[in-house]
Amino acid sequence: MKNQFLRRFLIFILTSISLGFLGAVGEKLFKLLSDSIYPNTPLFVKLILVRLIEPIVININLISIFLAVLFILIFVKIYRFLDKKLLKRSEVVFEDDFSFGNKGWLLNYWGSNDQDKTCRIENSTLILEAEGKDLPTLSGENGAYYDLTKGIHEGSQYEVSCWVKSTPKTTMGFKLWVHDTKGKNEMKSPIRFYTPGINSEEVKVDFMGTQSLSLRIHLHSKAGAGSIILEKVKVVKIK
Repeated sequence: MKNQFLRRFLIFILTSISLGFLGAVGEKLFKLLSDSIYPNTPLFVKLILVRLIEPIVININLISIFLAVLFILIFVKIYRFLDKKLLKRSEVVFEDDFSFGNKGWLLNYWGSNDQDKTCRIENSTLILEAEGKDLPTLSGENGAYYDLTKGIHEGSQYEVSCWVKSTPKTTMGFKLWVHDTKGKNEMKSPIRFYTPGINSEEVKVDFMGTQSLSLRIHLHSKAGAGSIILEKVKVVKIK
């Protein structure tokens, strides 16, 4: 929504500047023609000349306004074409870099024997750190999820992405798991758990909005050595 507002505001500013510039051309021309009349010319001659020039200047102003309107129409058409075909307009509906603590993530959603360790927000990151003994489930899986209930529309396509890395010698597994709050339209990336590298990398998955008008983001992990670090999560409506 913010990017869309900025684009519209920019168009307004550009077209307003263009309209003002073209409209000023007529005024400058009128002043130039009026000032060019020799100062010592008799007043009645001056008035006659101004009367003769005035219709021309009025026509010039009308032409300027017409060109300004035409420019606006052409500019908007070009903008819409580029926005749709080339720029592939996208709308950010959710973004969290964990800079301001927990914005609503449910941590340790499958339970934990040490909640302060296994899934925590620390130093502007979300950290998953769990060995088998730290988790009560036989699968050794755990993580954090967030329910997004604003900006999700049925039939719209979304790209859900996260930036993730791990500490050296980590054996924990990770996957980005997305579905609506009713468990429908489930998507996982990757399908099987994998261990991220020590440098931040992007993991993403596409999601199609359902009737629930919601989206649940799982940052899902499997127990092992080391830790997995999430730096940012983002949801973008792409069409």
